[in-house]
Amino acid sequence: MHTIAVVEDNAELRTDLVEFLHLRGFNAQGFESAETFFLTWPATDFSLLLLDIALPGASGLEIAQRVRTQNSKVGIIMLTALDANADQVHGLNTGADIYLAKRSSLDVIAAACHSVLRRLDHVQRTVEHATSWVLSASRWQLQMPNSASLTLTQTEAILLAALFEQAGQAISREALLLHLDKPETLSNLRNLDNTVSRLRRKVQTACGVELPVRSGYGRGYTFVGQCEIAQ
Repeated sequence: MHTIAVVEDNAELRTDLVEFLHLRGFNAQGFESAETFFLTWPATDFSLLLLDIALPGASGLEIAQRVRTQNSKVGIIMLTALDANADQVHGLNTGADIYLAKRSSLDVIAAACHSVLRRLDHVQRTVEHATSWVLSASRWQLQMPNSASLTLTQTEAILLAALFEQAGQAISREALLLHLDKPETLSNLRNLDNTVSRLRRKVQTACGVELPVRSGYGRGYTFVGQCEIAQ
């Protein structure tokens, strides 16, 4: 059974979320602050974190940042009253999978939890049972574990080559820009993030397989699957 940590300082909402998630088949545990959560984590291995951003003391963003540095596989959903686009981007760049407003219904929140956990389970099964992802950097071709293949752009091929060469290790966004021979500017950093997002969608749409590239706040990107670079 998946275990979910609900970090929310509003006692009534926290209780409602924990009870509702229990009814939906999850093992949920509530925490009133980041500090109480860190008394339990990492001794307790949570599958997913449901985090309020505006907590007393350390914020939900700080929880996400700290957890992401140690566990790239945990799911993170930000639950907040803030609706501004800048706040949503900040939450997603911290490593969150989904950003939801607190006005979302309990059904929507539970569905989001199911969605994130299904995706993580699928990626884990793919990593555990798949043969290698094979990149032909010279021909800009990527072969999936299910033997499907995909033609890449030059930028995508260079990006994946850098990630494949240090698979399992986080590569900073700045280092990836060096591989792409691009200066470190805010615009180029955003373009890099957009390239990774498009590549994930491209692989999923064309081949029905999720690209096992994980992002972490302040850590860049990590390729977490088996891989090799062909000549």
